Amino acid sequence: MSNSYLETKITINHIALIVIGALLAVGFTAGAFVIQQWLWLIAPPMDVIGIALVIIGGRRRRQTQGSRGMAISVLGGAFIVGSIWAAFMLGNAFPT
Repeated sequence: MSNSYLETKITINHIALIVIGALLAVGFTAGAFVIQQWLWLIAPPMDVIGIALVIIGGRRRRQTQGSRGMAISVLGGAFIVGSIWAAFMLGNAFPT
């Protein structure tokens, strides 16, 4: 596997995480107001933090030629995916 192919895959994954995070933030915000599940509003801040970490990690990875920044991006992805878990767990824990 060539290095440019790997870098392309990483860049595509970063873009996908940013788009997914933005869609989740908008979706959970709209859903919270539509069905009045107010604890879903924990997800958008987690998504924004996750998006920021993915962007920061990607920039740091490019600036250091791939030697640093991947862990920051992975942490951002964990925040984005974890926002789904947090919203539904809190929503089920305290039903309205």
